[in-house]
Amino acid sequence: MATLAFLLRVILYKLIFGPILRLIIGVKFRNHKNLNFDKPKLIVANHNSHIDAVAILCSLKMRDLRRVHPVVARDYFYKNFITKFFAKVFLNSVSVSRSKEFENPLANCEALLEKGHSLIIFPEGTRGAAGKMKEFKLGAAILLSKHSEVEFIPAYCDGFGDIMPKGDWLILPFGSSIQFGSSISVSKQDEDVKSITQKIRDSILELKPIDKES
Repeated sequence: MATLAFLLRVILYKLIFGPILRLIIGVKFRNHKNLNFDKPKLIVANHNSHIDAVAILCSLKMRDLRRVHPVVARDYFYKNFITKFFAKVFLNSVSVSRSKEFENPLANCEALLEKGHSLIIFPEGTRGAAGKMKEFKLGAAILLSKHSEVEFIPAYCDGFGDIMPKGDWLILPFGSSIQFGSSISVSKQDEDVKSITQKIRDSILELKPIDKES
């Protein structure tokens, strides 16, 4: 089953979604060829649209579609068999709970990092308005503070909220791009979770196109 799911993701992201994003919607991918998952990492990005996760997955090398997992909300993506099947098979996702029902809602994420896998995290926690970044949750920083060997890769998604805004399933061509930064490690001086969260936020904003409003 795992091999079949991997092959389905290769077809979707390399042969279908990737060409659609590039050739029809006009998404520009920047610095994605330098992505390297020789050790576990977190890709952290702003979040305005479901296109964000799809674009990141399209940016990966084929082999990395096995070992890179978007982190999704359990109450939204795992609410029934159909959505859970889609999230597990086609997104290769790992879920976290946004409620307090679990003692450690990040346990599944930690288990994957310990196995050498990597995660895609949107620190805002939910999609916001196009071009506006919401307050960051602490989950990504908690993972980095507990796993010193894990680096993070900032990414800025520009214009995806205009392609497919929250609450809308209509996809339209729009000048958009995704820019990846270099891997960043968290030093011992950044052990405070709030300071790590700010470092993540600043690193993402540094990738924002200079012609956009701050």
